[in-house]
Amino acid sequence: MSQIIQMRREGLSISQISALTGFDRKTIRKYLNDPTTPRYGPRKPATKRAGILAPYTDYIHERLAAGVWNAVVLFAELKARGYPGGYTVVKDYLRPRRQQARQVAVRRFETPPGQQAQVDWCELGRITFPDATTKRLYGFVMTLAYSRALFCQIVTDCKLSSFLRLHEAAFSYLGGVPQEILYDRVKTVVLGLDERAEIKWQSTFLDFAGHFGFVPRLCRAYRPQTKGKVENGIGYIRKNFLCGRDANDVSDLNAQMLAWLSQVANLRVHGTTYRPIHQAWQEEKAHLLSAPQAAYPLVLGQLRKVSRDGYVAYQSNRYSVPWQAAGQEVMVAEEQGKLKIIRAGCCLCIHDLCSARHQTVTVAAHHSGIPLGSPRSGKARLELKLTAPRMQVEVRPLSVYAALLEEKSACAPF
Repeated sequence: MSQIIQMRREGLSISQISALTGFDRKTIRKYLNDPTTPRYGPRKPATKRAGILAPYTDYIHERLAAGVWNAVVLFAELKARGYPGGYTVVKDYLRPRRQQARQVAVRRFETPPGQQAQVDWCELGRITFPDATTKRLYGFVMTLAYSRALFCQIVTDCKLSSFLRLHEAAFSYLGGVPQEILYDRVKTVVLGLDERAEIKWQSTFLDFAGHFGFVPRLCRAYRPQTKGKVENGIGYIRKNFLCGRDANDVSDLNAQMLAWLSQVANLRVHGTTYRPIHQAWQEEKAHLLSAPQAAYPLVLGQLRKVSRDGYVAYQSNRYSVPWQAAGQEVMVAEEQGKLKIIRAGCCLCIHDLCSARHQTVTVAAHHSGIPLGSPRSGKARLELKLTAPRMQVEVRPLSVYAALLEEKSACAPF
């Protein structure tokens, strides 16, 4: 205990002392407040103390199978059944079984040749340009699930246009298109869930998948082992390719990457299949789909979302879009002084680029026939209009007025 007191005098906190000595913070605080507190001897061996629990272990296992893992609940149930021991024995008995239950087995899925590929991004470092600006380097990685044949190319952005062009480069390098591709839930693939809790695919990406004939799949959220084959490939790239690597620019780095893929990565014997990757890759090529001869008609541009009133913002200006596209994502791209607005590979409209800023360009036909929004629902309100009060006029017969005249005539002086 003198060691604890000395650590405290040296300025260490109770948490730091706890980490260094292994004592609980409450115990440390107790000894600091009263250094004369007696120390207790070691506990009895767990095997001896657990013997008192032996007649009840079958019941405990039944309750664990039923999902009851709370030591307090089990202790109360055991006491009701005549258990004479303490709570700590029950808790110590449960501890190793809880740890074992947390170890979830992972099932390895092997797919037939040509059925699946897995795709992922990885950050590989930074590049500094002559003007001292820096950009991150991203690696696009595609792995064929059967052969583990690997493709990787390095870029400085993860835009949708780059994402799709890298797919085309991967299909060309790997020798065909797999039947399905597994992805993370990234914005270039999926936008979320709709009101029916169904997957809302990125429209241009889904059209791209249809063009090449593969089915996109999503891996389970927060479960990277679902696409473990590409994850392992990324780890291999980091440990082998990046080790001591240097390059003049991104093009030089990609040239080195292609050489490394052909001479090292795809020639090795895989640690899981124990087969040469190149040999399994040649076998898998016969089962891949043929890529269409025509490239996907993607105009390099930027993603934008059409506003509710049917406009797209671009470089501080607003351009009208057919109102049917309100709320949807579109691609905008400059071409020879024009601004093309594209959705799912189809050109919605073309505008002349504005030379000024903060302009609004509207084509009347784009908003023709736009329906009026439904009236907003709300609480009923009463409207009252106040007016001047009306005067009540008494209606009398003419005989009353005639009598008043006669009375006035009789009273008049001669």
